[in-house]
Amino acid sequence: MLRGTPVKLNHTQLYWVFQVLGWSSIVFVETVNYTFFIFGQFQWEYFFQFLVMASLGVLVSHFYKKWFIPKSIFEKDLSRIWIKGVFDVLVISFLMTFFLYVPMTVFTNPDDFSKREFWISFFGQVMNLGRYVMGWVVIYYLYHIMKQNQHVKEQKLILENAAKSAELELLKNQLNPHFLFNSLNSIKALVLIDQEKARDGIIKLSELLRFSLNYERVTLIAIQDEMNEVQKYLELEKIRFGDRLELEIQLEEDTMELKIPPAMVLTLAENAIKHGISQVPDGGMVRVVCQKRKGNLRIMVTNPGSLDGKQTFGIGLKNVTKRLQALYGNDASFELVRNAKEEIEARILIPNI
Repeated sequence: MLRGTPVKLNHTQLYWVFQVLGWSSIVFVETVNYTFFIFGQFQWEYFFQFLVMASLGVLVSHFYKKWFIPKSIFEKDLSRIWIKGVFDVLVISFLMTFFLYVPMTVFTNPDDFSKREFWISFFGQVMNLGRYVMGWVVIYYLYHIMKQNQHVKEQKLILENAAKSAELELLKNQLNPHFLFNSLNSIKALVLIDQEKARDGIIKLSELLRFSLNYERVTLIAIQDEMNEVQKYLELEKIRFGDRLELEIQLEEDTMELKIPPAMVLTLAENAIKHGISQVPDGGMVRVVCQKRKGNLRIMVTNPGSLDGKQTFGIGLKNVTKRLQALYGNDASFELVRNAKEEIEARILIPNI
């Protein structure tokens, strides 16, 4: 015997199922109340009246929800949400009672509007219907509050996973294995030739690795501290490249204490060696310049090499762009261009620093 596939309702279908079943409780509860506790017998007149009330509840609550309960309300704090909920209970109850009493009274007994008994009955019905409307509001609001909380939790997990992925990516980029092995090989060769230079190279390498492992713990560091690490890196690379690599660092005095994201210039220096010096047989100069002009900080790292229109940023340069945007928005900029001396120039501009 084959079993049928279970029917799975979507959110809209579930909403209407609970909407109809929920408001139908008026018919059941009030019919039982009138039949057994008020009149002692079943009367069709009241049954149909309760049916009309339930139908009004379905229609009024649905259209009120559609037009006057924006989804954005559930992103507010709980006090504002429930103040809105209390207001909605009063308004929906009033509207339901209005549609029950006013049209019929207008056509049958318009003089009743001037009678005190009519308004007592009217507001009594508002309070009576308010019990059911309150149940609807509480259920509807709780559903969306829980849904919003679930969405927040999911977004938090996504952000945490992204942060962990970024941290792992950062750790991978911190220690360039080629640079590490090349530096160690260069230092090994120096051990037999010049032990003092070998010792100095080991110290520089250990300090650079310590900086590389720890720099993500701070958001900004002084340019002078950053340049100290850049100089260590370039001097280590000079051991490998020898006369093929020339170094020049121009750090203006009024920029020394300015703050920048750590390892940003170091990334550009690594890029200059990897895509510049190592690709040019005769080598050339890596120049690092920091200037302050009209309140703006300009950092330029130049190296020999070629730049075609199809060149795209690698992970390191993409990270430079992302970090600048995260800290300074669209005011900061990074670009890679060929300058007047036919060199490749990486330019960082940080305004109002």
